[in-house]
Amino acid sequence: MWRSRAGADAVKTDANRRHSLRLLAGVGVGHWCAGPVANAAVTASGSSRELRIITNPEAASARQILQALKLRYPALVADADPLAFEARKTLAMTVSIGPMALRRALEVGLKSPLVSVLTSSQAYRQLVAQDAGRERHTVTAIYAEASPLAQLQLISAIFESRVTVGVLLSDASAYLERPLRQAAASVGLDLLVEYLSPSVDVARSLTRLRGAQVLLAVPDSTLYTPDTLRALLESTYRRGMPVVGFSSATVAAGTLATAYCAVDDVVADLVELIEGAGVLGSAPLPEPRFPQYWRVVVNESVARSLGVPMSDKVRQMGKQAPGRPR
Repeated sequence: MWRSRAGADAVKTDANRRHSLRLLAGVGVGHWCAGPVANAAVTASGSSRELRIITNPEAASARQILQALKLRYPALVADADPLAFEARKTLAMTVSIGPMALRRALEVGLKSPLVSVLTSSQAYRQLVAQDAGRERHTVTAIYAEASPLAQLQLISAIFESRVTVGVLLSDASAYLERPLRQAAASVGLDLLVEYLSPSVDVARSLTRLRGAQVLLAVPDSTLYTPDTLRALLESTYRRGMPVVGFSSATVAAGTLATAYCAVDDVVADLVELIEGAGVLGSAPLPEPRFPQYWRVVVNESVARSLGVPMSDKVRQMGKQAPGRPR
């Protein structure tokens, strides 16, 4: 149905693809967002709330989020070292941007309520599970990746028919099976799930998904590395099998499309969570969750090569934050 066509525009140039694949090396290390912060997304509010940010200054998306939050919270303080906040006598909401920042915050045992952003659901679960002494209601997350429902809504809109979606999972991503099945049922898609061990060749495992018309890749660092993703994309392209990725970087690397969260979306979602928390300590933090706001990015070259039509409806899909221009 989606036979590949020969042509020079089959995929991004090798240099661009290698760069994008390198961004995936950590699957959740912060290379999830794209695009500048729109002026309408966050406006200065004069809030006196103290907000503490643990960040990785080397990540461009982290710097963009920090810049946007400074407009909203003039009393914001930021540092790569969470111990820098220990000298401050009062507790305040703390935000960790990326998994390295989350790891540091958990390792030093910060007492303040902690919100994680730009960390994949898999990485967040693994890091928090290692901190057995921390009370769960004092830490939460807005995951880096779009929800399984958003991804399956996208697939449904692309193919406009009941197709079978193949998904490869490992023990580390097994928690995704239930929300994936619920999402597939809600949008009228069939789901074919296969479990792999980390030692199995991911590309060769496609033979287990013979009944699938499209593959949905999930952010599982035990399965998807730059090398395995490159091999997978080459194999699926030869088969004429579209792959929906889990971040904008995967689309740049050669997947067909994805639902993803840009910096604007992350900031708007985070501000709503912070403001909704009310007075510090008045209530437990909400459960960790997938982002509320998301949008779609398409690899137009791959779509043309695979013969998959992309409508404006697909390109404009998503849930936009209040005040975000289309």
